Amino acid sequence: MAYVAINEDETSTSPPVPSMFAAPDPDINQSPFDYDETIKPIVSFGMITDIQYADNDDRWNYTKTHMRRYRNALKLTDEACQHWLSATKPISFILQLGDIIDGISFTNKTSSKDLNDVLETFRKHFPSLPIYHIWGNHELYNFSRTDLLNGPLCSFDTKITSPGHYGTIEVCPQLRILALDTYEFSALGIEEDSKVYTQAIELIRKYNQNESCNDPTGLRGHQRRFVQFNGGISSKQIEWLKEQLTDAKEKQQKIIVIGHIPIHPSACDPLDLLWNYKEVLDLLWTFEGTILAYICGHDHDGGYFRDRKNIHHLTLHAVIECEPNTNSFATVHVYKDFILIEGVGRIGTYQIDCQL
Repeated sequence: MAYVAINEDETSTSPPVPSMFAAPDPDINQSPFDYDETIKPIVSFGMITDIQYADNDDRWNYTKTHMRRYRNALKLTDEACQHWLSATKPISFILQLGDIIDGISFTNKTSSKDLNDVLETFRKHFPSLPIYHIWGNHELYNFSRTDLLNGPLCSFDTKITSPGHYGTIEVCPQLRILALDTYEFSALGIEEDSKVYTQAIELIRKYNQNESCNDPTGLRGHQRRFVQFNGGISSKQIEWLKEQLTDAKEKQQKIIVIGHIPIHPSACDPLDLLWNYKEVLDLLWTFEGTILAYICGHDHDGGYFRDRKNIHHLTLHAVIECEPNTNSFATVHVYKDFILIEGVGRIGTYQIDCQL
């Protein structure tokens, strides 16, 4: 079985152009857009990513460049929920885009407890609100894929897609969200004697000869993505994505795609790219006018780029590395002729023009 298609010529059929849209200063978080705030949106929903909570003292990340404030992350998640709960435009659901707890929870043998602490924070504010969970690398550090498929972080009907975890969220008749599993092909959360694990390691080793598969030393440009904390999308999921996009185009619906790993090198550090990002991008670019945005996490510093096919690539900043006096989450308001993404703290505000 072919799991991913990798093309290393560093070009795509639809190459990007310089960004046509600049995000506002994330420290200001005042919308620069002229719209009537009294108009009620069709629907609103919340987004948050890379909480990476653990009941652990603060410590530096792997590269010693950012402090991870583990317990503060739970406090900031609570603040995000309070914000959504008191908002004048109530949300209908929440997208949690991966890495809900940190890998250190596995080391501490507190994976289940730490996960329950975060889920309970959501539940106490929103006991019946749908929360859709995307799996990141830290979910797979803490739990096997089998455990995740049978646990509280499984948000989609996976009878057909198993062991993949991807699905559709119907936002309104004119808009749907397609949630991808960007670790369906990876060396995380599966047995080391499995075929998928072997093939994933072989792919990494084709480009990365370092002792540690998570070490990008010596890799240049986009090849830096060939590390074990990344992953790819299988040919099966690509076919599913194509079917969903074709159906949406025929019904004149708009699409927002979400996943944990970024798919555009101008919206993240190349270290954090999907292994077969070009294959996914080239597919999305064949449905020009249907796809509005690709929204993800994984790169803790965040990023934004609007490509030549007018797809907005938004990488949300991580909660785990926020200072105590700031935060990182967003609320999406869907209107008939535009979508407004209102960021808080480290995330700016963005407007996507469209006709729903």
